[in-house]
Amino acid sequence: MRKIAAAFFGIFIIFFAFPVLSSGLRDSYRDIPEPRLLYPVTDEIVLRGEPFLEFKWMNNYSNQIEYYELRLYKGYNMYASGLLLKERIPYPGHSFKVASDFFESGQVYTWSLIQVKTDGLKSDRSFNSFKVIK
Repeated sequence: MRKIAAAFFGIFIIFFAFPVLSSGLRDSYRDIPEPRLLYPVTDEIVLRGEPFLEFKWMNNYSNQIEYYELRLYKGYNMYASGLLLKERIPYPGHSFKVASDFFESGQVYTWSLIQVKTDGLKSDRSFNSFKVIK
């Protein structure tokens, strides 16, 4: 009985468990972590006397990144109807400047950023909302 149980266990490992587990491990290496936002990341941004607002981020994954995609939305929701700006920033760029005149005082904006590898895989989105004070 033990030999039969051992044989079934061996067959189970070879044909089921090993392929499932190995594919799970292989897929986890294809995931790209989201970029880390550095600025603006607070609730309010004061732009009095500033010529521009510089969006800054840090790359947590530098292997084969082709570009970043920065999007700026009006309001808290990231809907196409609120999309104000969409920029493709080539790697190794880590910042993007927008003129202060672009922003309205008292208005809330949300910016999001993803990184895209050379094979087309995209990271999860990093995002933050902020209110502009002029």
